[in-house]
Amino acid sequence: MSSGTDRTDTPQRTGAPAIPSTPATLEQELAFLVRWLEATKRDQQYPLERAHYLMLLLLMSDGPQNVSRLAERLRLDASTVTRQVSVMTTRGLVCKQPNPGDRRGGMVCATALGHEEANRMRRMREEKVDAMVADWSDEKQQALVRALGNLNEGLCRMLDENKL
Repeated sequence: MSSGTDRTDTPQRTGAPAIPSTPATLEQELAFLVRWLEATKRDQQYPLERAHYLMLLLLMSDGPQNVSRLAERLRLDASTVTRQVSVMTTRGLVCKQPNPGDRRGGMVCATALGHEEANRMRRMREEKVDAMVADWSDEKQQALVRALGNLNEGLCRMLDENKL
C-alpha cells in the first residue's frame, strides 16, 4: 500500500523544509488522512465497531450516562445511540441501570466485558500509532497531539454551530 508521501503531486517531506499550510494543502492532507484511516480499518479486525468503542471510552472515563447525554457527546441522534446500546447490551458490552434522577429513563454503563474489549481495542490501536510515530521525537508527537486536539475542538464547535 502506498503512503501519502508516494503521491506524485505532493513534495517528498522527509528532510524537506516545512510546507506552508494553506486551506488547499490542509484539506488535501485531511482527505488523504481519512482515506488512509479507512484503509487501515479495512485491513484490521478490531474487536469492536468504532461507534461501540467510542461509547465505551466515554462510559469508562465518565461513568454511567443516559442515552441523551451519550447522543449529545457523540453528536448522534438519540435513536441511533438507542440502537447501538441495544446491540451492545446483547453482546454484553453495556448494561442499563435505573436512573436515580429520572425514573422514566435508564443509565447505560460499561460491563466488565465492555471494559475488557475496549482495552483490548485500545492496545491494538496504540500499537499501530506507536509504530507510525516510532521515529518521531517526543516534541513532534506532543505537537501532533495538540494539533489533533485543536482540530477536534474546532470540528465539534462547527458541528455545534451547524457549519459543517
